[in-house]
Amino acid sequence: MDNKLQSIAEEFFSHLTIDIQEISLSEEQEGIYLLKIESNDSSLLIWPHGRNLESLQTLLRALFTKHLDKKVILHLEVNDYLKAKEDKLFRFIESKVEMVRKDKKDIRLPFLNAYERKKVHAYVGGLGDDVYTKSMWDGAERRLYICRSEEKLTIDIDGDDI
Repeated sequence: MDNKLQSIAEEFFSHLTIDIQEISLSEEQEGIYLLKIESNDSSLLIWPHGRNLESLQTLLRALFTKHLDKKVILHLEVNDYLKAKEDKLFRFIESKVEMVRKDKKDIRLPFLNAYERKKVHAYVGGLGDDVYTKSMWDGAERRLYICRSEEKLTIDIDGDDI
């Protein structure tokens, strides 16, 4: 099945007359695909702030969904753009975590989409018990906070250490 989906992707990009060196498709999990593209025309594929990348991803996801007759999730990676974007996000989050640790004050992050919030929740969750994340509000107002965990008091019931 992956070969047929890759053929669909290759044909799709051949009609765009964009210089593509390599296309590879892999199924990361059931129904979740990663389409990697190497291209000298990456700026055309990505455009400022990933606008074209998102549009291309939406079109390809629709083609894959139609072919498979079931909903799929597609991540489109062009010349490691998403990896670089994720690394930049995590460096930003690390700086904010250090601020929270230093100042002992919660920080509200700028708007992040649902996918980015999920990644940040997982990333901060792996940094230690002294910080955590929480999301507040709904819809376009939804924001992620990095918070300092309350210090836990321990009580010696036997009174040996008092």
